[in-house]
Parts: sequence; C-alpha cells; structure tokens
Amino acid sequence: MDAIMLALVAVALANADGRTGLLLSDLLAARNDRRRVVAIAFGAFIANALIAAIAGAALNRMVGQGIVAVLIAFATLSAAAALLWRGRLGPSADELAPTAPSVLLVRMLTLQFGNRSHFLIGALAATSGAGLWAAAGGLVGWIMALLPFLAFGPALAAQRPVQALRYAGAAILALWGVRAGMAAFGL
Repeated sequence: MDAIMLALVAVALANADGRTGLLLSDLLAARNDRRRVVAIAFGAFIANALIAAIAGAALNRMVGQGIVAVLIAFATLSAAAALLWRGRLGPSADELAPTAPSVLLVRMLTLQFGNRSHFLIGALAATSGAGLWAAAGGLVGWIMALLPFLAFGPALAAQRPVQALRYAGAAILALWGVRAGMAAFGL
C-alpha cells in the first residue's frame, strides 16, 4: 500500500507544472474526436505505467536497496529539474493535432515512454516490488495533476499560486531526492 501512496504523491508533484494537462487541453480543442483523444492519452499513460511498474518490480528482485535508493534519488531529482525547466519538453498540440488517430497513438506512446512520471513509477515499484500498486498510484496522481488544467486551461498555468505550487513541488522532490541519495550512501 505504500507504493500506491508514494507514487500518487510523486507523480502528482512531478506534474504540477501542468504541461501534460495543457497539451491534452489544446489537443482536445484542436480535434473533433475528443473521446478518442482522451482514450489514447489515458491508454498511452497506462501502457507506459505498466511497463515501468513491471520493470521496477523486476529490478526489485535483481538489485539491492542501495541501488534502488540511488535510482529514486535520480528519478526525483530529474523530476524536480523538469518542473523547473522553462522550455518545452515535447511537441506542441499544433504538431500533434493534424495526425491520424493511429499515428497519434504511436506518438503519445513514444512521448510518454520514460518521462518523469513513468521513471518515478518504475523507481518506486523497485522499492517494494509492488509494481501494479505503483502504477495505480501513478495513474491517480497523474489524473489529479491533469484535471485542473483540463478544466481551466492555459490561464490557470499563469496564475501565481500555480507557479508557487510548481516551485514547492520541485523543492519537495529535490529534498526527497537528496534524502534518498544520502541514504543510499549511508549518510
């Protein structure tokens, strides 16, 4: 049960910048097949979360907890860095909008492969071996971070409280990463 809560919090914090929500919101506004786009986005996230969770659970059986702690440190620190990154981390909705649904599915699968959410899910699944619980928690955290930006759009991302939440999320993830890294080396 720890894996589900840790993944929920980590993924929600890692997506506090709203990039995924804004991309999906813009994509829904630009296309007519909204249900299909939502199904593709959720299906791509779930598929990649399951891959990360299975890999993390397998890693749990192969390596020691010190290596897993280093992996968690790297995952949380890279998620914090991604939150603070000002530039674009992927394609815009304008680049994805004119594509066919099958091409959109492949693009969404490849865009989400190895991103900060799935890297966190894999690392947290490696701590306990409970991969499916980590994937479920990551999905709930991703949805929680996604919904406000879907509901209120790009205007929400520019608000000062959302910016403060983004910086607070980055600080929490950075502290989590430093603590995990220090624990990995016995400090």
